[in-house]
Amino acid sequence: MTKCFSGKVAVITGAARGIGDAIAARFLEEGARVFSFDLGEPDEPRQGVTYLKADVADPESVAEAFAHIDRDAGQIDVLVNNAGVQRVALAEKMSPADWHLVLNTHLTGMHLCCAQAIRRMRERGKGGAIVSIASAAGIVGIPGRGPYSAAKAGIESLTRVYATETAAANIRVNAVAPGSTRTKLIEQGLKDGSIRGEWQIERIPMGRLAEPREIADPVVYLASDRASYITGQTLVVDGGWTVQGMVHVADWLHAS
Repeated sequence: MTKCFSGKVAVITGAARGIGDAIAARFLEEGARVFSFDLGEPDEPRQGVTYLKADVADPESVAEAFAHIDRDAGQIDVLVNNAGVQRVALAEKMSPADWHLVLNTHLTGMHLCCAQAIRRMRERGKGGAIVSIASAAGIVGIPGRGPYSAAKAGIESLTRVYATETAAANIRVNAVAPGSTRTKLIEQGLKDGSIRGEWQIERIPMGRLAEPREIADPVVYLASDRASYITGQTLVVDGGWTVQGMVHVADWLHAS
């Protein structure tokens, strides 16, 4: 069976761990050559992924990373904007430094990487696909996540804007908005009590967290030719969390 990304190059930001690592694994399975932009070292380096140290919030760092790919691969077919950080505090306690860190990493990082990728895709003339990782937190209000939620909502908006700017060049721009996902970071929070598992799961009609691959699969789909007429959209992958109006849905269903 022909792999859908054979001969293609995928750039994934924040692919050293978590959801980004799962996305990298799926693109490798589908035959892509994968480049990762990350400030940290990978927890478990994947054979076939080229890890580049890059700060997505720094224009010079982003430009250097894309120039490296120009020299090494000569093309970019897919960009996945996944890099992100989290800082949690109520509005009156959120420091300006933390606010700017989160916004710059998620939102400015998306813009800088899109600008570099779109120019190259347009000049090459063979189209391309961009998928950015938004979040269910950009759709609903979650206390203490002000900059994170604002950045993720901004990613959805930029997705729509860039889709209109690039459609004529056959460049498709979409987003995936995950809900709570069982990454190592979440697992650690569940173990040390900083994340209350029951609070996470009781709002999810499917009754469980997502596995990283369940986020990676929709990303690969949206980047593939199977989604050739989809652009400007955000696909919510949250087990029903954002449509759940009742906290204790299991009790309600049992009572009914």
